[in-house]
Amino acid sequence: MDNNLSSNRNINTCDECNSEYYSDSSEMTSLCPECSHILYGYENCEHQFETGRCIKCFWNGKESEYIHKLKDKHLNKSKRIIYVLEFLQNKYGETNIVINDHWEADKEAIGLTDKTGQYLAYISTISDIDNNYFLALENPSVDNEIPYSPAGDFDNISLTELEKILTRHLRLSE
Repeated sequence: MDNNLSSNRNINTCDECNSEYYSDSSEMTSLCPECSHILYGYENCEHQFETGRCIKCFWNGKESEYIHKLKDKHLNKSKRIIYVLEFLQNKYGETNIVINDHWEADKEAIGLTDKTGQYLAYISTISDIDNNYFLALENPSVDNEIPYSPAGDFDNISLTELEKILTRHLRLSE
């Protein structure tokens, strides 16, 4: 991140999540763009994380317990997807597996990233069979023209296989 860029912008601390953020990135004076979006419906930043912070708004990706519960309630996903998400977040930590869902309308799919936001995984249920998933992985961009580069697709895999591949991709350990 360009330190000159951050030094030229005013930084506030969010009253809800306690993250620092650029004051000009939020429509509210005491809330970061993420919290103002969740709580009041204001436009959110299209976060782009580098070294643990969004380079657009300076948010650190953390959220209060209240915001986290609100986000969970707003997840419009199938029970199978919620189960996979809860299983992974309970085992590896909610801050290590972050929802980054570009498929909000798809109840049978969800996008997840590591805590830096650099590595993306797309998980989908692909049939009525309980232990049958599709997993697509994406690495950070190599040419900056698109935000991610493909890192592999896995079809007809079990939850155990999904966990093994995903934890390696997101650089997690138990």
